[in-house]
Amino acid sequence: MSIAHHHPLIREALAQSLSLRGEFEVASHGDVDDVLARVRTGPPSVVLASRGLPGVGRLLSALRSGEAPGAPGVPVALLGEAGVARPATVGLPPGASGYLPEDADASALSHAVHTLASGAAVLPASWIRHTGAAAVRTEIRETGETGGAPASLPLSLREREVLVLLGQGLTNQQIGKRLGLGAGTVKSYISAVYTKCGVDNRVQAALFAHGIEVLAA
Repeated sequence: MSIAHHHPLIREALAQSLSLRGEFEVASHGDVDDVLARVRTGPPSVVLASRGLPGVGRLLSALRSGEAPGAPGVPVALLGEAGVARPATVGLPPGASGYLPEDADASALSHAVHTLASGAAVLPASWIRHTGAAAVRTEIRETGETGGAPASLPLSLREREVLVLLGQGLTNQQIGKRLGLGAGTVKSYISAVYTKCGVDNRVQAALFAHGIEVLAA
């Protein structure tokens, strides 16, 4: 994968934190031409590019149009401010597969990279508003209720604790040990978290815990 960011400290911090997880090779780039050169020699699985990177629109256009050989199909997610609340404020240009807060921790970014590589999109949960029961898929508030969700679907204190630990990447056994729960009880809580948060699996739950939503391809 590749990290493209105009700020050297942020760029290297992101690259180092992801490299230390040992899940994939991480290349860092300071400008669009560096990214395109990397793509032409061997397309990365995913590109995370700063929204403020000069020429980021040219990068998205090149990858989308096939200007760089082998580039079509390489997902690009934009990195930006965590507090942005609406797509209309930021805009998600053609060719972008998602938007991620650049201060997200390494675990959340790692989950997001794997999700992007699978062909799904990732967005801040607060951007997404579905209809009907799926309306619960919004960012979790401190109270444990989901913003805009029906009052009948709050997360209990224990469910919030389980969701936080899922976001940290803990296994069922580790969650049980941390909370003093049996294996069957942990599974029940995780099932409830999936239902109330509107997610289908562990990776989506972990991303949801960090305020990131997954949209199927």
